[in-house]
Amino acid sequence: MKKNSYIPLIVAVSIVVGMAIGFFILGKQNQNTASSYSKNAKINYVLELINKEYVDKTDKDSLTDEAIRALLTELDPHSVYMTAEEVKRENDALKGNFDGIGVQFRIVDDTIAVVRTINGGPSEKVGILAGDRIVKVDGKGHKNITNDTVFHLLKGKRGTKVNLSIKRKGINHLIDYTVTRDVIKTQAVRYAGMLNSNTGYIKLDEFTATSHEEVANALRSLKKQGMSQLIFDLRDNGGGYLDQAIAIADEFIPKGDLIVYTDGRFRGRNDAYATSGGLFEEGKLIVMINEMSASASEIVSGCIQDNDRGKIIGRRTFGKGLVQEQRTLPDNSAIRLTVSRYYTPSGRCIQRPYIKGDPDKYFEDFVLRFANAENDSDTVTHDEKLKYKTKEGRTVYGGGGIEPDITIPYSVLKRSAYFNSLFKNGLIYKYCFDYVDNNRSFFKQYTDGEDFLNRYEVENNNYNSLLAFAAKNGIEVKKLSAKEGEEIKKLMKGYIAQSLYDDEYFYKLYITIDTELQMATANF
Repeated sequence: MKKNSYIPLIVAVSIVVGMAIGFFILGKQNQNTASSYSKNAKINYVLELINKEYVDKTDKDSLTDEAIRALLTELDPHSVYMTAEEVKRENDALKGNFDGIGVQFRIVDDTIAVVRTINGGPSEKVGILAGDRIVKVDGKGHKNITNDTVFHLLKGKRGTKVNLSIKRKGINHLIDYTVTRDVIKTQAVRYAGMLNSNTGYIKLDEFTATSHEEVANALRSLKKQGMSQLIFDLRDNGGGYLDQAIAIADEFIPKGDLIVYTDGRFRGRNDAYATSGGLFEEGKLIVMINEMSASASEIVSGCIQDNDRGKIIGRRTFGKGLVQEQRTLPDNSAIRLTVSRYYTPSGRCIQRPYIKGDPDKYFEDFVLRFANAENDSDTVTHDEKLKYKTKEGRTVYGGGGIEPDITIPYSVLKRSAYFNSLFKNGLIYKYCFDYVDNNRSFFKQYTDGEDFLNRYEVENNNYNSLLAFAAKNGIEVKKLSAKEGEEIKKLMKGYIAQSLYDDEYFYKLYITIDTELQMATANF
C-alpha cells in the first residue's frame, strides 16, 4: 500500500539541512523582530529552541523526523516520510532481489535456525544445511534475536564476507563457515500452476521490479501446458510499482484499449494504452481480489473490469487511488509524496475518502470493514455522482475500491475457533518444522518434492501429536469437524514439503483447500 507540491518538499528539506545552519538562523532571530523570519525559518527556530532550552535532553534527528511526519499527515494518508533505514528496507523489498547469504530462517529458542538454503545461493555453496543453527555471527553470539536483527546481521553488500559458527545435530563441536554475500533473487509470483487440464493459476504477491517478467514467464509456461483459461490471484497484494501494473495488464487486453491514466496538478494527464502482442489477450480470465488488494492490484483489476475483459471475483479492494513519487533527501531518508491520482479506463478514481490530518481514522475505517465482513456486510455506499460505465455499458462506481462482479462472502472462510487458533498462531507450521528437523533421515527416502507429494501421507499419530503440541502451547484441545481435520492434515503435509523442498509444494496442497479459489474456478 504503498505537477508536484514543491512547498512541502522545500520545507522538509530545509528541516533536514537547516539543522546545520540552525545556530546562525537562531542568532539572527535574536537580533531581529519575530516577524522578519520566514515560515521555513520558523520551523528551524523552534527545533533549535527546543534543542537549546527544553528542560529535558532531546534528540534533534528524532525531532526532525517527527516534524516531517507530522507535516505530511496534513496532506493525505499515503504521503509519508521514511528514514534511510526504512528506505533501504522498502527498496530491497520492491527491487526483486537483495544482497545476502541465501537462507530461509526461523528463530528457535533465540537461535537462527536454517529452514532451507536457496538453491545455488552462497550458503548452499559452502555446505550449510537445512536444520543448522547459526549460533555466532562474526564470532559473536546474540540474545533477544528478532527478524530485524537477523536481517541486519546476515544481509550486506555483495562480495562482502560473513563468518558463521554452526551447530549441527549429531556433531558435538561448532562448524565454522565463511560465506560471501551475493545477489539473492526474490519471487513476486508465489505460485503458478495448472488447476486442471485447461485452467491456469498465477498467485502474484506484489508488484516488484521483476513482477512483469515473472508473470510473463508464468503465462508462457502455462500456455505450453494447455492453459485456455486463467485465474490471476491478487488477493492480499498491496501493490508496488505503477509501471509493472501497466505492463502486466497489457498482457491481458488488446492493442489500443486504455489501461489507466494519471492526472495531477503539476503532472497533467498521462494515458497508458495496451500495445500489441499480449500473452493472454484471449481466453477466459478471472481476477481474484480482497480487502488487502490495493494500489497496483486495483489498477490491474480495474482495467480488466472496465474493459470487460474478465470477471472480478472476491471482495471490495482497499481503495487507494493516489500515486506517490519518492524523493531522496540529503541524509538518504526520503519522502513519498502524492503527485497525482490514477483513474481506471471508465474514468473512476477508486480512492477511499480521507480526512486530512487524521490518517488514524482512515485506517480505522479499514479495520471496521473486517468487523462488518464477519457479518457479510460492507460499509460501501454508492454515490450516484461517481457512477461510470464499462466498455460494454455495465455500471461501476468510484470512490471506494474495486467492487467485484461476483462477491465471495467472508463467511466462506469461517472455521471453528479451535482451527483458527491452530492456524493463526502458527502452531501447525511450528510443529511441522520441528518434526522435519527431528526426522531428516526418514525423509531421505523421497527423491524430490513430487515424489514426496505422491507417496507421503500424514498419519493419525502425527495429527494427534500436533494437537498435543498445541495443548502444551496453551490451546485447549477441542473437537474438529471431519473436513477441518482433513484440511489440517493437508496443511501439515504442505508445511513439511515446504521445509524439505520449496514453497511450490506447499501451494500445490494449499490450493486444494482454498475455498475462495474453488468458488472462483466454478465461475468459468
